[in-house]
Amino acid sequence: MTSTAPVRPSYKSALLVIITLALLLGAGLLFYEKQNEITLAIPVTFEHISDGLIAVHNIPVLEARLKGPSRVLKALKDRQLSYKIDLSTAKPGPLFIKISSEEIKVPWRVSVLQIDPASLTITIEKRIEKTVPILADLNEDPDGAYIISRVVATPSMVRLTGPMSVLDKISAVRTTPVDVEGLTETIRKKVALNLNHNPHIQAIGDSLVEVEIVVEDKIVEKWLDIAIQATGSNYRYVITPDRIEILLRGPMNTLKKLAQDNGIQVYVDLEGLKPGTYVRRAVIKPPLNTALVEAKPEVFTVKVFGLGKK
Repeated sequence: MTSTAPVRPSYKSALLVIITLALLLGAGLLFYEKQNEITLAIPVTFEHISDGLIAVHNIPVLEARLKGPSRVLKALKDRQLSYKIDLSTAKPGPLFIKISSEEIKVPWRVSVLQIDPASLTITIEKRIEKTVPILADLNEDPDGAYIISRVVATPSMVRLTGPMSVLDKISAVRTTPVDVEGLTETIRKKVALNLNHNPHIQAIGDSLVEVEIVVEDKIVEKWLDIAIQATGSNYRYVITPDRIEILLRGPMNTLKKLAQDNGIQVYVDLEGLKPGTYVRRAVIKPPLNTALVEAKPEVFTVKVFGLGKK
């Protein structure tokens, strides 16, 4: 009778069993990874709408509550999920849209538990075009001695496109604010159109505008008190009264400097006068960029004395 030796498992078979157990353990850990829930904001985008139509709505942001492995959910926070709505068949009027969780593309093993809001209503309108003037929006004021005499926008008109209900109410478009605080000279500046008040309105073409702000001297009136002088005589004289008040109109800075420096000529011409008493008008010579408005008094008494007398 022949005896048979017991069969021992080979090394390769044992290694195969170990690998299989490791794979099963890894798969188990994968499937039984800790589950968690998060809420993500998901923007809505409209697609395939006709060129002649526009969706009028403050485009909402959906809030979706998701469930899945913690590691996967954490990675989702760095991704930009979106909810796309196909408007290829839309017609003018209100449109009710039911939000479907199936339209939110999430990774495997992540489920969408809830979406808020569950539906939304938008309005589809005809898209029109309209040309309106451009108005420069100035912020603050120039230096106190200057004024803004003219503001010119180039181009002066802009063509807009948007929903009829909105464009019908727009008569002009302003630029973004231009700061002119302390300005003392004419400037030109490129600025953008301010269309932020309505996201549905767009400018056709370039939305940059060149604004020219023309600055000029502020014209004011100012009274000046000036001593009367005399010219053209070697005799001694007395002028009564000996001062004159004059009202000048001109640039504020010029009149201010005249008051400080006594820079205006006012005199009585005594040329050819012999000793005696005379009534004369003062000669007033204001600077070229100013004008005489009024003078008080208008005439003066002049006494001319012989040499050595007064």
